[in-house]
Amino acid sequence: MTKLATTVLVVCVLGLLALGLVMIYSISPLQDGTRFVARQLIAGAIGLTVAGVLAVRLDYRDLKRVSPALFVLAVVLLLAVLVPGLGHRANGARRWFRLLGFQFQPSDFAKLALVIALAHYGERWQRHMGAFKLGVLAPLGLVGVVAGLIFLEPDWGTALLLGAVSAVMLLVAGVRWRYLLGPAVLGALAVGALLCLNPERSDRIYSWLHLEETKDGTGYQVFQAQVALGKGGQTGTGLNTSTQKYFVPEHRTDFILAIVGEEFGYAGSLAVIAAYVGVFICGLVIAWRAGDRFGLLLGTGISFLIGLQALINIGVVSGALPNKGLALPFVSYGGTNLIAMLLCAGVLLSIARSPAEAEAGALAPLGAPEMPLTRLA
Repeated sequence: MTKLATTVLVVCVLGLLALGLVMIYSISPLQDGTRFVARQLIAGAIGLTVAGVLAVRLDYRDLKRVSPALFVLAVVLLLAVLVPGLGHRANGARRWFRLLGFQFQPSDFAKLALVIALAHYGERWQRHMGAFKLGVLAPLGLVGVVAGLIFLEPDWGTALLLGAVSAVMLLVAGVRWRYLLGPAVLGALAVGALLCLNPERSDRIYSWLHLEETKDGTGYQVFQAQVALGKGGQTGTGLNTSTQKYFVPEHRTDFILAIVGEEFGYAGSLAVIAAYVGVFICGLVIAWRAGDRFGLLLGTGISFLIGLQALINIGVVSGALPNKGLALPFVSYGGTNLIAMLLCAGVLLSIARSPAEAEAGALAPLGAPEMPLTRLA
């Protein structure tokens, strides 16, 4: 089962990566197409190389040793990017470092660092995850630091994504759902209050609810994306024939799926969605057949990180969700995000190499009889 999941995972990831390269070339101007593809190829080569090393040579358990250092480094980078003069500001946000013509987005690195830290914490305190103090307050402190700094950039979409992924990991680690209900409600109320105080984002919510009314203003991007999807019909207009690429803003990054839908139709869009479903399911299979609790939590976190980010992006492009500004994993143009997603895939492959059975009682709750992990998978 794990071998099949590994094979399907690799095929889906490589297929999405290839699609991204083809689409970036297809929708780029003739004079810039090679430049964009070359940058994405460099990022892809780096990501695939490191992912290959992680998959073949690294024991994922070694990540426990460096998880504190990775977490601290992520926090330092998130703090540094907020400093004027260090972080690059664009479109009203300060999310990037610029060096030698390349951009680095520390929040992409922070996602994986936080997942590793939470997985380590969940294993280290597995017998106490049912208590409110150690099971909820302490790990939410870790989440709050990272998500809070990302929220200040501002990048609300990534912050909310990390909150959702962290909640899933804590539930799998053994936290009682009722303990998370209170923080979740408070968080939702806080986000709602901030939306009311932030005209730009409250306008996005209004535009989402009244797209036809705002199609020439705030809703322009989403409206043009839906026009692109409509033009594609069932089978698409054909590769390199998109006309909406001249009208859809961010068509290489956040809204690349709209051009995929135009050129390859509903059939192509469904194939992309199927690939993400494959990555998500295979990641969960690998996680639940891992050899220990750390592998279980780490694999689950990574699977939901990739799956939820893809789901949010697809929801935004199709108009089912308000605009969040999240990239489509493995497909969107952007070196940092691509490398981070490939690293996630590499870690999943490393987990897949773990023993098929857990150590006796590794996942058994307190007072429960010991049993191998494969019986719980």
